Amino acid sequence: MTYAPVIIPTLNRYEHFRQCLDSLERCTGAEQTEVYIGLDFPPSDKYVDGWKKIDAYLAEKEKQNGLKRLIVIRRTENRGLVSGKKLSNMTGLFAYVMSKYDALIASEDDNVFSPNFLEYINKGLARYENDPSIQAIVGYAHPYHFKHANNNHYRHNTDMSVWGYATWTKKQREMSAFVRDGGISKMLSLRSIYKVYKHGWLRLYQFLLLALKREKIRLTDSAMSVYLILTDRYVIVPTLSKVRNIGWDLQGNSFKNGMQGKDKIAERHNSQPIDTAEHFDYVGDDHAYMDYNNTIAVKESDGYMSFGKFIKNVLTSLSRGVKNAVRKS
Repeated sequence: MTYAPVIIPTLNRYEHFRQCLDSLERCTGAEQTEVYIGLDFPPSDKYVDGWKKIDAYLAEKEKQNGLKRLIVIRRTENRGLVSGKKLSNMTGLFAYVMSKYDALIASEDDNVFSPNFLEYINKGLARYENDPSIQAIVGYAHPYHFKHANNNHYRHNTDMSVWGYATWTKKQREMSAFVRDGGISKMLSLRSIYKVYKHGWLRLYQFLLLALKREKIRLTDSAMSVYLILTDRYVIVPTLSKVRNIGWDLQGNSFKNGMQGKDKIAERHNSQPIDTAEHFDYVGDDHAYMDYNNTIAVKESDGYMSFGKFIKNVLTSLSRGVKNAVRKS
């Protein structure tokens, strides 16, 4: 079995990154896996201490590690998350690795992996490579009350989680071109609105924002989720998560808007059980309870949006758009 390379961007979150890479090294198949790390350059002094720790840690890892190969790309200027004139840290990793490989595994630096994560991912890449309906193999499973039969994996298209996933270079480029070249806007219709609406008010709000957006659209998890729904594509998800996300301390670029509220979302994710098995083999029908699980994903979503909030957000966005247009006139 061919093992796809892994890409991980990082900057200054030393403890998160150390746990991430250490857990990846302990995976079955790590010795057959090449890992590309993009160490971004600190944008200001407050990032320097953590950045130095990661740089020193990687210098030691470059000398000895449990991987097939560890390649560290040290940025000489800050690339950040958003693409400008130069590719962002993550986008640059994608572009470089996709120029060399037919598939890849992408992760943020605050994920901890199950021992069988790489085996699950790579067997999935081989199993679904020629299935045009499958966009990616996702390692993270949301802790919702999904139903399963005898299957240990399932197809899903309400949520596209980027917390450790794999895709094929060809399919990634197709999705990127669709989003970049205005494909979401071109599909704006009553039929599409109803289609996305069935996946919740949050997804519909995101679809409308993306469809009406004039500037370049970033390939975020939201944009990818909308893409899946519009194009009738799916991701493969394990019934027992192969990934735990530990980035709930507000140090990263996500979850800065109070995601640690009354529902104890951070606590639930930080303590989420993940698979402890060393090996994985695909069992069962991935279509089992597909429609039901998509419904559960809407009802139990961490980012659940009610109809009232949907209307409020739409009106706020319209008001903001009018104000921006006046300023530019």
